[in-house]
Amino acid sequence: MQAFSLLLLRLVVVAIFLYHGFPKAINWAMASEKFVSFGLPGFLGPITGIVEVIASILILIGFQNFWANWVLVAIMAGAIATVQFPKAISEGAFIAGLERDLMILAACAVSAAFGPGAFALKKR
Repeated sequence: MQAFSLLLLRLVVVAIFLYHGFPKAINWAMASEKFVSFGLPGFLGPITGIVEVIASILILIGFQNFWANWVLVAIMAGAIATVQFPKAISEGAFIAGLERDLMILAACAVSAAFGPGAFALKKR
């Protein structure tokens, strides 16, 4: 049962990062503008999108699960630190975006810690 639970977690993480990473990876202008609007260098947008897609594919096939998930943890930590946490402070409330990003970060950390689960190329 644990192996299939980890598989489900893996598939959800992949769906989230492909959904949000693919547009950044193929539409560099949009990704750059979005990152600039957050006060970040524009070149980070496309790079982040490409990394999200590559890490998602690795996680999907269950290869280099540990490292791919920790890369996504770093991306989520960056999103929380630069976008969601400052927004929560300025609004004086714990906002939904911060809660969501913390949950995604935790899901990636759990997947890295416990492995990819069922149907993976490599168990760690």
